[in-house]
Amino acid sequence: MNEHIAYLHGALHDGYVYRGKQKGEVAVITQKNREWLERLRQIIAVLESNSWIFQQRNIHVLETKLPELLKPIDVSTLNRKQGLAYVAGFFDAEGGIPHDIKKFFYVQFVQKKKEKLDEIVAILEKSGIRCGKVHQYDKKTGCWRFFISRESHLRFIKLIKSKHPEKQTRLLSFQRLLERQTR
Repeated sequence: MNEHIAYLHGALHDGYVYRGKQKGEVAVITQKNREWLERLRQIIAVLESNSWIFQQRNIHVLETKLPELLKPIDVSTLNRKQGLAYVAGFFDAEGGIPHDIKKFFYVQFVQKKKEKLDEIVAILEKSGIRCGKVHQYDKKTGCWRFFISRESHLRFIKLIKSKHPEKQTRLLSFQRLLERQTR
């Protein structure tokens, strides 16, 4: 599996695989930020497949029949580079950082399936990124989350190559700030 496919599988956590009579199997990724979907579309084009984007109410929807995205993957079989690409896609879909550069910096991952977060933690810790405990923070919605440990923030930013335009910009700003603080 190449890194593009791994990244797209991570990004698919902002979507699902639709199996229906009309369209057949289609990978669907939804997002408010159309530019990120355009970037995903470019990756899909590099993989010699088609995709299309349309607006549905206040969100944008990307659909593709890229065969490698329609099959589930075993995350535990990914090599280091593939694993980090998968985490980057997952972060772009389900990760969080402050919107305001003046706020205290944190990196969190949020997901309803605890097992998925456990997989992310395993990949990150193999790459020397310390993670906090996966914990359920909202029993009503059933959401789980974990944070990247403070001492690993800079390493996370350098290793995880976000392709989400808003997160990418904010991560670069926080990277400069953190590097100044460690001098």
